[in-house]
Amino acid sequence: MTWRLDTDVQQMLRESAQAFLADTGGPQHFRAVRAGDAGFDPATWAQMGELGWTGILLPEAVGGAELGLAPALTLAEELGRAISPEPFVAASVIAATVLASASGEAAGALAQDLASGRRSVALAWQEETGALGAGGFETTLAEGRLSGRKVHVPAWHAASALLVAAQAADGPVVVLVDPAAEGVAVSPTRMTDATQSAEIRFDGVRVADASVILSGEAARSAIDFALARGTVALCAQLEGLANALWRRTADYVQQRVQFDQPLADFQALRHRMVDLYAAIELAGASWRAAARSLEDGGGANRLAVHAAKARCSDTALEMSRWAIQYHGAFGYTDEADVGLFVHAALRWASWLGNATAHRRAALALHERGEGIG
Repeated sequence: MTWRLDTDVQQMLRESAQAFLADTGGPQHFRAVRAGDAGFDPATWAQMGELGWTGILLPEAVGGAELGLAPALTLAEELGRAISPEPFVAASVIAATVLASASGEAAGALAQDLASGRRSVALAWQEETGALGAGGFETTLAEGRLSGRKVHVPAWHAASALLVAAQAADGPVVVLVDPAAEGVAVSPTRMTDATQSAEIRFDGVRVADASVILSGEAARSAIDFALARGTVALCAQLEGLANALWRRTADYVQQRVQFDQPLADFQALRHRMVDLYAAIELAGASWRAAARSLEDGGGANRLAVHAAKARCSDTALEMSRWAIQYHGAFGYTDEADVGLFVHAALRWASWLGNATAHRRAALALHERGEGIG
């Protein structure tokens, strides 16, 4: 299938990721992180920085690799196969896209920390549960004071840097906020994929002029582009997860015996596995099409992005259901690795909008004759 062919750079990254994640990814790593307090492993994140992954979208001037979206999506796909809890999409795609659009000493210093893997970065933009994209912000920056509330801040970690989208008098802004600053209240929540999300309240938090890294239309465009890129990267993770789960299930039905023969000998089960494989291939094609629309057009083909997220979310969840079905009661136990993939699928399928929300958004765009960026 020609649409699955990698460039030389992508193939190099894929092989590097597979070798690295064989030792530092997968169910064993998932369980270790789940037992900790951070929601991901900062040591693994630092290693990913040494490999150049955390700065893959950042400019070379700040220590990034500046390889573009396609190589980043190759990494996202492999991280999905390994159900990695490290915040690649949240920090190295979404936050990095915002930082790459910013200028100034504060943005440059933070971009350097992200590129090196010294810190992760979270973008706090969402204010309502179920929101797609960035609408108007009720969080405000007035007279150097930030006030408001953000929900579902992804991949939260106490040592993470925090970018906050807000509304100023002259339009939207993105500001750098110290999570330990007076007036910042964080309420973290453990998610099913072992990471932490947070609700963060800002009560008159002082923000220096130098901490305003984007403003006006530049801020709005950067946030929209970052969320579109992040959604496509999340689609790649979902397809990688579904692919890995399919292969685990295919191996298991060769081993599990009923009525004195392997499950794989039953024609109905084989047909279902073929259907699932086809669905995964279509999911892979959908996010690749959305990625091309983003990079070729310099903006978001929103219909393609909505379609990809809806398809990839549905495919990962459908694969999860059948994986549990084929593994039987064993699949429901915490000791079964298949359950860890299901936990990750549940989280990733709903983050940045579930399938239903994206289909409704696509329908609304179609009815308005919009969607092509």
